Amino acid sequence: MVSWLDEWAYRNQLSKLRATFKLTFSFILLIWAMIGTNAGRFFIVGWMLTWLIVYARLPWHVCLRVCLLMALVILWSSAPLLFSLDGAVVDVSYVGTIWLRAFTCSLVLFFLAATTPFFRLACALQTLRIPRVLIELLLLTYRFIFMLEKAARELFVTVRVRQGERNWRIASLAVAQLLRHTLHQYEAMVIAQRARHVSFTVPRCTDEQLPKRYVIEASLGIVVLLIVEGLYVAVS
Repeated sequence: MVSWLDEWAYRNQLSKLRATFKLTFSFILLIWAMIGTNAGRFFIVGWMLTWLIVYARLPWHVCLRVCLLMALVILWSSAPLLFSLDGAVVDVSYVGTIWLRAFTCSLVLFFLAATTPFFRLACALQTLRIPRVLIELLLLTYRFIFMLEKAARELFVTVRVRQGERNWRIASLAVAQLLRHTLHQYEAMVIAQRARHVSFTVPRCTDEQLPKRYVIEASLGIVVLLIVEGLYVAVS
């Protein structure tokens, strides 16, 4: 999943779109999804799917699977809110609002991750005067995620070949071995970088573009979102 996401971040049609623009655009929609109304959130969901499928040219069936996965994970996390320990009546609409808010925010973050290569994102953060320590921490975390995925894939294949079965004991041993192996690789990488005096230098992104059509559409979309929010509040 992580490898696929990183691959499409470089292959999509919006990969060279200016990262600062996508960061600002995503930040505005993220704040709006958290404090806005449900009508605005539905509008943001449809708008994000349009950017992902039509503009970024991501496969629609893959986007659908990711949306279903996020929806199920959030629904499973929201299920405890439907039960009350003191026997009080649970407001289902409130739980639905929480689910929609979490799903909209997740979709906005997925848009940013699936359309922006990580080095362009780091370059944009450096342009926005984010402290260098935080950028280096993001780079280390980014590297650690791929090491964890590779170790997990190799380890679980080995377990299935040797054991030929799945049970909780094997799963717990595999997870413990996975964390031990990944942390060992991560420590070796840090020691090697220190020995070679490797410095985290973020390359300059000189090939980024910002067509006016995207700026105009983003501005018009925010205006339409304001109108939708106003009409929803007036009607309700």
